[in-house]
Amino acid sequence: MDITTGHNARQRGFDPLLAEAPPLDAADPGYREERDASGAAAAVARFSAHAESDPDAVWGALRRHELDVRVAGEDPGPAFGRILDDWLRTIAADERPGDAESSARVNVPSRDIALVNALSARGFSPTGIRAVRPLPRGALAPAPALPAELDGAVVRTATLDDVPALGALDARLLALDAHFAGVTERPGAAAMFAEAYRARLRTAPDTTWVLERPTGITGCIHVMPDADSPEPDTLALAASGGQYLVVMYLDESERGAGTGAAFCDMAHRLLDADGSPYTVLSYAVANPRSGPFWSRMGYRPVVTEWQRRPAVLAV
Repeated sequence: MDITTGHNARQRGFDPLLAEAPPLDAADPGYREERDASGAAAAVARFSAHAESDPDAVWGALRRHELDVRVAGEDPGPAFGRILDDWLRTIAADERPGDAESSARVNVPSRDIALVNALSARGFSPTGIRAVRPLPRGALAPAPALPAELDGAVVRTATLDDVPALGALDARLLALDAHFAGVTERPGAAAMFAEAYRARLRTAPDTTWVLERPTGITGCIHVMPDADSPEPDTLALAASGGQYLVVMYLDESERGAGTGAAFCDMAHRLLDADGSPYTVLSYAVANPRSGPFWSRMGYRPVVTEWQRRPAVLAV
């Protein structure tokens, strides 16, 4: 049995929103494979390292061990577990126990429950969800005109003058999400985010919106093409050409009255009117607000990131 062929057939059965996975390179030094009577698994281990000043350093630990997995058969859990054991032994030879700047990460289809026990038994926790909202059927409403009034505030398209405020809001979102293990606060994050917004607004000025009151900007939403998203290693979707909702953040003063849902709905109507076939985003599993909110907004999980951080648990 070709494991990737079996993997794709299995995946089509539980989540047609995911694209077929490409074959793994059996000649790759990080390749490993396991088979038994109930199932099979194959994977390629990869590693990346980042300096603390690297813009990508905020997206996790500085040293990231990742596993690209294929599973096949009725019960691939045991074979997958043996691959995890072999991979973790290799990591243990390179990493110091308890070092939080190391991580071991695996992205798996959210609906593939056969893999959950193998990950959980080895100290992995679900840290991130990639969720998708397909273009609603019959979404023919015209785009809302901006600027627009919303709960006494104004929603408008961001400008270059908003860059410092956008960077500050994004840094506050990073500080919030850092509580949930998926990202990491780094020195100078606000300035780094501000520069990224400056570049985005120069090339795509119609993809960032702010919520503004007389006291200042209290919220923002930013999207970019899914193909340019900051998650290049996640599992691909069967569809293409959608938008990635990179950032949505509201000041605490705006929460609890439905303003966030209305702001998000306005962004969705702008995207729907533009014909985006889907919108995708990521959120922290442990954030008690995120999952319920995004579910109400029409998103459903497709990929779950499981992580051990530190990669080698302290004894």
